[in-house]
Amino acid sequence: MIDLTQYTYRALLQQMLARVPDTYDKRDGSPIPTALGPAAWIFEGFALELYKTQLSGRIQTATGGDLDLLAVIGGLTRYPASPAVRLGVFNAAVPIGSRFSTVNGADSLNFTATEAASGPDENSRYYRLTAETPGSAGNEYVGPILPIAAIPGLTSAQLTDILVPGDDEETDDALRQRLITALTDRPFGGNIASYREEVLGIDGVGGVQVYPTWNGGGTVKLSVLGADFLPAPAELVQTVQNAVDPPPGQGQGLGMAPIGASVTAAAPQSLTVNVGASITLAPGATVSQVQQPIEDAIAAYLLSVRQGWDKNISASGVAYAADVYIARVTAAIVGVQGVVNAAGITLNGGSADLTLTQSGTMQQVPVLGAVTLSA
Repeated sequence: MIDLTQYTYRALLQQMLARVPDTYDKRDGSPIPTALGPAAWIFEGFALELYKTQLSGRIQTATGGDLDLLAVIGGLTRYPASPAVRLGVFNAAVPIGSRFSTVNGADSLNFTATEAASGPDENSRYYRLTAETPGSAGNEYVGPILPIAAIPGLTSAQLTDILVPGDDEETDDALRQRLITALTDRPFGGNIASYREEVLGIDGVGGVQVYPTWNGGGTVKLSVLGADFLPAPAELVQTVQNAVDPPPGQGQGLGMAPIGASVTAAAPQSLTVNVGASITLAPGATVSQVQQPIEDAIAAYLLSVRQGWDKNISASGVAYAADVYIARVTAAIVGVQGVVNAAGITLNGGSADLTLTQSGTMQQVPVLGAVTLSA
């Protein structure tokens, strides 16, 4: 790869002037540098365009549409954004196709009733509501919704559970890693890479652990996270099951799983992580001021743990890890403005790191519980 970054305006101008005999005046502002300057600017522009062309032609450095064009080498396309599917609870029947709006100001989204659903309260009516705007924004709001057109007898409408998490368009980094994996791991014929590629391509899936022969020969366990990197809802788990190895008659190759492979889709268990800490504050800061920022910082760390939950850490087998480390929690706390130091960190009442179980029979992911601070 040619280093085109060296061809700057100043470097090019100096190369041009070096070809002019020293008997001529080459000082700044003299006729010769003044005449050569515009050409140096043009040549620098050419070098920049060539440099961009070099970057866009390589998987490791291409972005946007250029990366999309390279993805076909591995038979891949960028995952588009997918809409969230939520559970709506009403006090009266609503027509399929009815539209509703969330009540959160400028961030409001519209949802459409697509199918009747079931729920625990016999006096309520339940419907699947699909966000009209694809992406993770459809996962966030919980609360009352308003019909866009009047519905007779309807006086209560609530947006509640996430049935299928919405997902944003695949990022360049995620597509790049998936392409590299496709070219190096060679998904084929029901190997682990093949299961990962198929399951991650299902709308609403954010991560999957694959356990071969977890319950004897011919068995495969798929543990699934939603696009929000929380344990997949039951409906999403069933969608994965039906796509990979639909019941009844599992193992017959009616899904993407090869004939003879009995596949079980499931969701991991959430492990609540309660954090305690003694903090030293900067002058003028109070615990109440830093409480929420600290919770957000720890939650962000746990999210990063869940995002790496499905990465195989073994070079010769299958092993996963999603452990929570006190040192990382400490770093999250002291990174908050107003916090000088943190000591006495506890996780679920203990002073040791949390080792979460990752096996064919049980998988765990960490979610934030209570954060108790003392100054």
